[in-house]
Amino acid sequence: MNTIHKLFLSALLLSSFTSCESFLDREPLAQVTQDDYFHSETNANSAAIGMYRTMTSSFTYGQTMVIVPEFSAGHVSHAAIFPEYENFKTHEVTATNPWIANVWQGVYATINAANNIIARVAEMPENTISDEKRAQFIGEAKFVRALNYFFLVRAFGRVPLKLTATTEDEDVAIPQSEPSAIYEQLVKDLAESVTELPDTHETTEATKGRATKAAAQALLAKVYLYQASITNDYALAASTAAEIVNAENFQLADDFGSIWASENSAESIFELQFDDQTTNTLASVSNDNASMLFYVKDESIRELFETGDKRQDFSIFQGSNDRYYMGKFPNATPPTQNLPIIRLAEILLIHAEAEARVNNSVSDAAFHSLQRVLTRAGVPRNKGDFTSVDRFVKFVQEEKERELLFEGETWFDFCRTGLATEKYETLTNENQFVYPIPTAQINLRPDILEQNPGY
Repeated sequence: MNTIHKLFLSALLLSSFTSCESFLDREPLAQVTQDDYFHSETNANSAAIGMYRTMTSSFTYGQTMVIVPEFSAGHVSHAAIFPEYENFKTHEVTATNPWIANVWQGVYATINAANNIIARVAEMPENTISDEKRAQFIGEAKFVRALNYFFLVRAFGRVPLKLTATTEDEDVAIPQSEPSAIYEQLVKDLAESVTELPDTHETTEATKGRATKAAAQALLAKVYLYQASITNDYALAASTAAEIVNAENFQLADDFGSIWASENSAESIFELQFDDQTTNTLASVSNDNASMLFYVKDESIRELFETGDKRQDFSIFQGSNDRYYMGKFPNATPPTQNLPIIRLAEILLIHAEAEARVNNSVSDAAFHSLQRVLTRAGVPRNKGDFTSVDRFVKFVQEEKERELLFEGETWFDFCRTGLATEKYETLTNENQFVYPIPTAQINLRPDILEQNPGY
């Protein structure tokens, strides 16, 4: 049985352990055979729940997909100064680094779960599932597939673009696709998801924790922004972000810290759900406690904020051993911390940048979106502070760093525009914008997979 298939089955089995208070509390998938679980709407729903559960793994959004880019961005350190992590901070990652191997396997396990749902739900007989639920489950799977390929293309560049489910006896090695082709597929998946997904689910928890039409639109705006680094066309990023903003279905939380101190805030567009049974590994090891592994690099990270910025004291606080800690993981005992993956503040900042680029000016609309985020932080600006589009765009990116600190975004965003070469002294060339393809993967099929340049 190949590695990806084993990971997929393991993830599905793990997904059966759910909290009775969670929207994930459904028929345990481990009690359903592979031949049977796409023969009823209930079981298809269990497969969808299992797909979301794969993203809670410590190899994916449960730790690695967030903390590794934070090392690359120079925001965090490891208590034991493990070189496997520290090498990301100094931009000296090697192809044998275990964390790139772990995240590669973990993300492809989620993608395989999504591919399986897309294929198998489409084949279900009409008398076993309603048209509404068929479209929903397929739309959710396309959203999840896009979300995970979005991470891969930003982290590794050229990766295998596999759109079919892996079977037990299949040779899964396929060639790498160019980033342009991957972005085209992301746009296709998300555009289809927008038409297939509902506006809401049965509960607030499910609406925030499962893909919705708005979640697909928001991710699509973000994908368009990154795709524009290839096409130089920011119009779709601007218009798609504007749709989310103008719909007014989401509101900035008055209290910045409440986004993490509580769950599923009005600002959250898509939020990965954790609970007592499915705990957040990163939350358990990022607090000032005996289990702590990760902490804020040093006081310089606090200095990213100007005096009076309300986000500073919540995002970074001083604890024991003269160390600073990440405030965005407060629910560590038990570690039930949800992870907001897409929220309104980021969409406002995407809109601000894209709108300014499209108009080649700091338009009122672009400035207003930025100002909403700054006003919530207590550090509003004047439009006249920005004398050029380039200066405005750089400020928006730096504002993203402050707003999205410890959310795994800064590194990718700075690499998107090349700002990373200005920010990090140890970054010597653009080859380092992506990580190396794991050696273990290349060794499996050296005739198909090629290492990224410079590694």
